[in-house]
Amino acid sequence: MQEVQGVLDGERNYLNLEGDTGPLVYPAGFVWIYQVLFRITSSGSNIRLAQYIFMAIYMATLTVVMAIFKTTRMPPVLLVLLVISKRVHSIYVLRLFNDTVAMLLAYAAIYAMASSKRLSRLSAVLFSLGVSVKMNVQLMLPGAAFIWWRQGGLPAVLTQVLIIVVTQIALAAPFLASYPKEYLSRAFDFGRQFDFTWTVNWRFVGKDIFLSQPFSVLLLAVHLALLALLGLVLWPKLSQSSAWAIIKGGLMPADKTHARRPSAEEIVAVVFTSNFVGIVCARSLHYQFYSWYFHMLPHLLHLAQLRPAALIAIWLAIEYSWNVYPSTVFSSLALLAAHLSLLTA
Repeated sequence: MQEVQGVLDGERNYLNLEGDTGPLVYPAGFVWIYQVLFRITSSGSNIRLAQYIFMAIYMATLTVVMAIFKTTRMPPVLLVLLVISKRVHSIYVLRLFNDTVAMLLAYAAIYAMASSKRLSRLSAVLFSLGVSVKMNVQLMLPGAAFIWWRQGGLPAVLTQVLIIVVTQIALAAPFLASYPKEYLSRAFDFGRQFDFTWTVNWRFVGKDIFLSQPFSVLLLAVHLALLALLGLVLWPKLSQSSAWAIIKGGLMPADKTHARRPSAEEIVAVVFTSNFVGIVCARSLHYQFYSWYFHMLPHLLHLAQLRPAALIAIWLAIEYSWNVYPSTVFSSLALLAAHLSLLTA
């Protein structure tokens, strides 16, 4: 709320926008949404009303996620996992993080993709809106691009990328017109280093390794390698195809013999796994980042085709790790083990 006060006062230089928690580091969509919240909640003083608003965001997220799952073959019994997390309830209704708004927009984009090809352009707009609130939504874009390629080849991908870029420019127009360099360097700072104090996932490596450049490069390399493995091997198998057939079909989209339209099951699996490998390779996961993939876990566990005991054990390990504060060597190891178990299943 404090970070958007300056914008309301007429400031357009991102380097001059900050609050008690630090500088404004989110893109323009965050500014406009939290300006509305600022006004509705009497400059942020009406905390109870803000909690009601975020409770509505929580319920809307559950509604959209269940609509997504309805398009798949996931067993309904796994829906129970969506409503029994103490940490997620805290993230949504007590902490009021912008991550929750970004994820609602991202899930709406996924639902648009899964429900109809005709809504693919709407999905690009929604993904871009999500990125404009918090950049973690970008983790889903490699999977989304794969689906867009499957749906319409290179022209479709270029069209969707153009929509995403134009949406970003439109949202950030007041800042880009005045201080473009300052806006881009602060809102899209890919080199920003997170504080070791709040990390949930890499506590066991120690502060020196955590903050080192080689560790950051290693995680990026592993992330890119996993995306390549997904895109060239695992994602094509979902449609009983091959990487070459999909590449060829995308380069000649008018030729319908090379690939069929992706199913809702495939779309959800591709975008969810694209996001999950980004989570696994993230340099730091803070507590609110649990919302980045919590609602995907039931479907990811379903895709893994685990026995019930293993499924429950992985979910409990993940939930346990996110509820230990501050994180410990054991809790961070447990989280990594659970992530790797789910990833390799």
